[in-house]
Amino acid sequence: MGADPEGIIDCAIIGGGMGGVYSAWRLATAPESRIAAAGIHLFEMSDRIGGRLDTVRLPGMPHVPAELGGMRIMTSQLLVMGLVKQLGFQTETFPMGGPQNLAYLRSHRFQVREYADAAAVPYWLTEQEQGKPPSKLVVQAIETVIPGASTMSNEELRKACAAATLNGFPLRQHGFWQVLLNALSVEAYNLALAGGGFNTVLTNWNAAEAIPWYMEDWAIPAQQTPYVHLPEGYEALPRRLCDEFEAAGGHVHLRRELIAFSRREDGLYALTVHDHGTGHDHVVLARRLILAMPRRSLDRIAEHPLDRAGPSEFFAKPGVAELLATVTGQALYKFALAYPQPWWRELGLTSGDSVTDLPLRQIYYFETEGDMPGGDPRNHNSLLVAAYTDGISVDYWEGVRDSGPPFEGRPNPFVTGGEPKLGDIYRISALMVAEAHRQLKEVHGVTEAPEPYAAAFRDWGDDPYGGGWHSWNIGVDTAAVMPLIVKPVLDEEVYICGESYSTYQGWVEGALQTAEMMLTGHFGLAAPAGSLASAA
Repeated sequence: MGADPEGIIDCAIIGGGMGGVYSAWRLATAPESRIAAAGIHLFEMSDRIGGRLDTVRLPGMPHVPAELGGMRIMTSQLLVMGLVKQLGFQTETFPMGGPQNLAYLRSHRFQVREYADAAAVPYWLTEQEQGKPPSKLVVQAIETVIPGASTMSNEELRKACAAATLNGFPLRQHGFWQVLLNALSVEAYNLALAGGGFNTVLTNWNAAEAIPWYMEDWAIPAQQTPYVHLPEGYEALPRRLCDEFEAAGGHVHLRRELIAFSRREDGLYALTVHDHGTGHDHVVLARRLILAMPRRSLDRIAEHPLDRAGPSEFFAKPGVAELLATVTGQALYKFALAYPQPWWRELGLTSGDSVTDLPLRQIYYFETEGDMPGGDPRNHNSLLVAAYTDGISVDYWEGVRDSGPPFEGRPNPFVTGGEPKLGDIYRISALMVAEAHRQLKEVHGVTEAPEPYAAAFRDWGDDPYGGGWHSWNIGVDTAAVMPLIVKPVLDEEVYICGESYSTYQGWVEGALQTAEMMLTGHFGLAAPAGSLASAA
């Protein structure tokens, strides 16, 4: 197993998402690392590396990656961009919705450019609110609390939010929704919520964190900071890290789930690991433990009775449960449909997204197989992310997720039957596909469109993820919590990293940020050149 002669491994890393595989790679390859690669073992409960980066290829489109998890990178994110460059990945611009893309709100269909026309937008807005798209309404509200927010750097804005008050209370004690309704009419807030595409982003999470997150993620990139993506698929990034980790001598164990752990009298950690291949449990001894996991995964371990004597004692130690409870997982669905032709192009829609208040919420237009390098020019199979939806809209799709028979696909001349089949985790009901197709026709104002021939989806609320992204709870002092969550108990060699407890929640950058806080603060590694990791 790669342990020392006594059967003890130096460092057990739990979780094969970006936080876990990046930590393993850094510890195994950094010249200053004090842990030999052979003593590092990565355990992942599923049969794949990548976590919430999940790139699949639908039948008949081998050259078109369908991103069912994360799909884009802000070029201002120094850690992930530095990593992409270091590993030699090529990037391409990720196009967001242009002025010709659609908004379909309150049964009114208009182009994004028509937000400037008050008569085209079906909301009762004040004179000061008219003529503004959703993001500008939100920025307008933010600047009533933080004047000049749109001209600040992210670091400046974070400092301003930490010092700001609203109605006599620190900003962090307010929810984002509360801040917005202090400055916007209810109609403007509802427009910002519906037209922004997400149900949870503008609701009540910690305003002092939500404001800089929103300004960098939504408001500023549209003007200054472009998005990019990896044309070979975002999952290629953690897979490359994993390959290099193994090449350095590290060990990867798939389908191995940590269900509980305890500290022995000799200071070693006894990890109870369930083997999903054999169905048996076994015990692994480790000197250090890195839990590169979202909150729900941590809660599952904390709740598991060890030898029926109660929960793992680590999670019962003072302050640990309170630290874990500082964030909330947000439900997120994403599903992709493969069409035999890009029928949306006849409407002038070629890339980016359209937004609706129907349960689809966000619709992204992607490539046609025949247009891709290596693709057959006769093949017009095209990819549409038909729903990128969160919050209450997830409840809508839950109602038809498992209702009736699964969608088995339809005949397509470029599907040979020899393609690798997608696993059951991606299965979608025929009713769900039919309902998505019906809503797509309504959004686009067409009565006829070719039906999809293949589909796949992921529900990131499923265990062990507990959400597609996480948000800081109201009242949390994140500057105090983040250094503590990395090493929750001073005299324990147990560490936590991942997107959940970062200032880049919902982004790979967040997973790398907390991993670097852990690696530079507790494992003696130097911060990556050109990054802000040491200041995180």
